[in-house]
Amino acid sequence: MKKINQILYGLIVLAGIATSCDTMLDVNSERTMFPENHKIDSPNDSIYSMMGIFTKLQKLADRYVILGELRADLMDVTENASSELKEINNLEISSDNPYNAIEDYYSVINHCNYLIYNIDTALVSGGEKSLLKEYAAAKAIRAWTYMQLAMNYGKAKYYTEPLLTVQAAQKQLPEYSISELVPFLIHDLEPVKNVETPGRISLGVDMSSEKLFFPIPLLLGDLYMWSGQFEKAAREYYSLIEAKRYVIDDRYRSTWTVDNGVFVKRDLIDQNYLDIFELTTSEQITLIAGSTELGEEDELYKMTIANYEVKPSQAAIDNWGKQIYYYNENATITGDLRGPLGAYITPATPTPNITFNHGNGILKYYLMWNEAEVSKAVMVYRVATLYLRYAEAVNRAGKPNLAFAVLKHGMNADVLAVDTIVPRHEKYSVYTDSTGTFIDYVNFSNIVFDNNIGVHSRGCGNMHRATDYVIPALTTKEDSIIYVEDKIIEELALETAFEGSRFHDLMRIAIRRNDPAFLADKIAAKHIGNIQAIRSKLMNENNWYLKK
Repeated sequence: MKKINQILYGLIVLAGIATSCDTMLDVNSERTMFPENHKIDSPNDSIYSMMGIFTKLQKLADRYVILGELRADLMDVTENASSELKEINNLEISSDNPYNAIEDYYSVINHCNYLIYNIDTALVSGGEKSLLKEYAAAKAIRAWTYMQLAMNYGKAKYYTEPLLTVQAAQKQLPEYSISELVPFLIHDLEPVKNVETPGRISLGVDMSSEKLFFPIPLLLGDLYMWSGQFEKAAREYYSLIEAKRYVIDDRYRSTWTVDNGVFVKRDLIDQNYLDIFELTTSEQITLIAGSTELGEEDELYKMTIANYEVKPSQAAIDNWGKQIYYYNENATITGDLRGPLGAYITPATPTPNITFNHGNGILKYYLMWNEAEVSKAVMVYRVATLYLRYAEAVNRAGKPNLAFAVLKHGMNADVLAVDTIVPRHEKYSVYTDSTGTFIDYVNFSNIVFDNNIGVHSRGCGNMHRATDYVIPALTTKEDSIIYVEDKIIEELALETAFEGSRFHDLMRIAIRRNDPAFLADKIAAKHIGNIQAIRSKLMNENNWYLKK
């Protein structure tokens, strides 16, 4: 991991090279920046500017997790928690809470604007437009940051040119809600969605700078989901899965050892869900990475393990506990293995690498093999997230059986060949009794997908053998879609708990259903002794957003 530390040290040292407006959208700022006619027309210039963007983006990493999880239903505070964490947990976030620093989002946006506005995308080197990749990458980071801003604050000031003076920053800028902002971002990203990620720099075994960028098809899929264009969303998610050959295989599957139908012990060596959260796995798509060797502490490691300020909520623990693990139809046991020794640890369930003497501790930011001592990272996107978003999109596009197959069976040719798993009208655009042509975003016939398993199988065993994990007989197709959507949201809790997206996942579904109770009931259930007050607060959508 030494290479990643050197790269990230460069981010900090070179951050000043890129024009900065750290507090430009703070009306009390007296800082003045003078515009320079600096055209970014060389790879070195673009690298310096991109490093400035990454450095500012690092400020958003911890709050992505804390605001996304502590306001939701799966993460809770301990008695050791700081006052600012307790504010967030109780949905009473003051304007001076350090996690409520809106200017940090605008700082990232302004750095992106500077690169986008000044870069020479027409420059040709080696037979290609060499700076177009950095241009597209900056647009992707800007779009993600705008969505974080809008989802956390309910609206965002939208601008696409760099603000280089206090006067420019203080002028009236258009302000948009989430639904108003999304079309602008789609329009901005569509023309560059096929541009490749900037050149890969090795950062260690299985780790490259590619993981520091945001895939535009994934962002577009999310934006189309927010705008209700579900087939377009599915098509974008699929395009990334197909292009990168992403699979949910059994590499990160936690298993029981079974002898003569008896569950003997949990296998902690060969197959383990927890391995996903090392810094060198194929599961990762996008990381916001940093280095603790540069004087920065790993705050998430401190909060979850060292200082023990946050923990899994009882609702999260109960959710893993009520699942059924299947070895076969006759051999089952209670519990999803992604919970204990996967997402969290207790003093009663030690691992060979961790000693923990508190209550239930979150494991995902431990970073095995002592990597937490030198590096830190927040995983924004990973392969399971992508597949679950794909499932959400195809379900809402009218294909609940296809979506459920992502959870139970996995997307591969054998699964799609069985009409009782995915009916012909959900997978084929044209078909007869004997043949069919796959819908473009449902074609998983490539041999690379043969190892795909259902996401639920990662913690619950051989789910294709589970006779009670099915879509029940319901009155209407809409009822089936709602049922499957509920299962997808449950699966997101089982698979991606504590990773940063939970509050916005609940928000997205609640808005789609025009049902604030969908969010309010789940979050209120965490607040034992204060359920009704929290529910009442969250039934008002204005209280979903931070105030400044």
